[in-house]
Amino acid sequence: MNRLQKWISLASIILLFVSTLGISSAKASCYATRNPLAPVLKEVIIDADGNLSAYVRVEPEYLEHMQLVFMDKRGREQWRIPVNTVAKQRTETVTASDLQGQEIQVKVKTGEIRISHKELDELSVDAKVYLEVRNYQPKEKKTTGEYFIDPIVSEEACGKFTLQSEEESIYFTKSKESAFPGYVKISEGSIQIVINLTTGYEKAKFTLVVLNENGQVVKRIPVQTKNPTLSSKSLSLSAGTYTVQLEMTNGGSKTYSESVKWVISAPKVEFSIPSGAQFPGNVTINSNGTIKVTLKVSSSYQVYEYYLVVVDAWGNEVRRVSIDPSNVNQLISNLNLTTGGYTLYIEVIDSASQEYAQSLSTFYTVNTSGQIIVFIDGELQNYSKPPVKINSRVLVPMRAVFEAFGAKVDWDEATQSVTATRGNDVIKLTIGSKTAYKNGQPILMDVPAILYNNETTMVPIRFVSEALGAKVSWDGYSNSVVISN
Repeated sequence: MNRLQKWISLASIILLFVSTLGISSAKASCYATRNPLAPVLKEVIIDADGNLSAYVRVEPEYLEHMQLVFMDKRGREQWRIPVNTVAKQRTETVTASDLQGQEIQVKVKTGEIRISHKELDELSVDAKVYLEVRNYQPKEKKTTGEYFIDPIVSEEACGKFTLQSEEESIYFTKSKESAFPGYVKISEGSIQIVINLTTGYEKAKFTLVVLNENGQVVKRIPVQTKNPTLSSKSLSLSAGTYTVQLEMTNGGSKTYSESVKWVISAPKVEFSIPSGAQFPGNVTINSNGTIKVTLKVSSSYQVYEYYLVVVDAWGNEVRRVSIDPSNVNQLISNLNLTTGGYTLYIEVIDSASQEYAQSLSTFYTVNTSGQIIVFIDGELQNYSKPPVKINSRVLVPMRAVFEAFGAKVDWDEATQSVTATRGNDVIKLTIGSKTAYKNGQPILMDVPAILYNNETTMVPIRFVSEALGAKVSWDGYSNSVVISN
């Protein structure tokens, strides 16, 4: 072993010996049991004289490292003000978690910070502010509640780091004459009431006043001066839009705080509306062509969005009409559709989860041509000789309709008769006769077949149904024959 190798070996032994003695390295001094708590900033108020006050909750070690950071409405930093003191300090205990996820109790300081108007630049009403503990470096080790320096917060173990509170809006009182010693704030679905008692208001009584959308008072609740938080549930308020404000009675006179708008949303209901036959609604077509939408949904399901959807023959959505779920029966017309066949159905959507359900569909015909038109399996047919109506009976071109169903049609000029063959079925009829035959069995027609303009065999639509086994209907509102397998 040469001299260099001996020195390396000796150094390794010394390092091992030091570590076994428990001598702390820089990394060892960073041992901790929990993360530092983020500062809390609330109730930021600019009074009538332009002075700022706010509630804070911080760990005791933060007091010499705090700054208020002001931002404009776009979130850009405007300026910073050091915060050196906290008035009305109190020691409180809060629950936190250690690094193993177990609950522990941590002592914090609460109080009020005050900034003179002389230190404040001009602030807009939509400015925001947060409290920052900047470049704070904790002691290497504490007897209780040691910190854990998260590498995400600080690149250097045991180095300086920065913590921030949540952003807060600033409440401005209007003027010195109209200044009210408190305000109402809506936060996470609850009313937060803040009362700042100063000289002259010691005997004042406060009431929370809640008004509905029509300006009617629906709640009057006496308020204690300990800044309570009230939820919509505790106030027994249903979903809707309300106006809330504080009323102060002091020395026989009443004054009011600025009012705030409070929107209470209906509780979220798990989306469970089924599609198809079990859907709680349907679409039907009235004899005059108006569309009737029937819905039977409970009030808890009326928070969803409901639509009448119109789809053309190619599967393209061409209309989406919003419908009112609280209206059981609704009539819809004037959709401004061109001649053709359309599929109509109701669709309900939960905008939050994007879940949806659809009713059964209904076929809807539109005819602006002035002639009788025919649909086969939803598709508009184009005939050189359109259907005709004779003696209140609608007749359709036999060859075109039968060939659309796969039948072979032959014309016998000598006997003025037609033979149609479809699979094993043979259908025969003679012009001018009311009796046709299917596989030798007679079929009685309500009007005889005719040779229209001496070139096109026309048969009544009922005969098409009986001869081909198809479903045939007549839409009088649109002068349309609808045939389907």
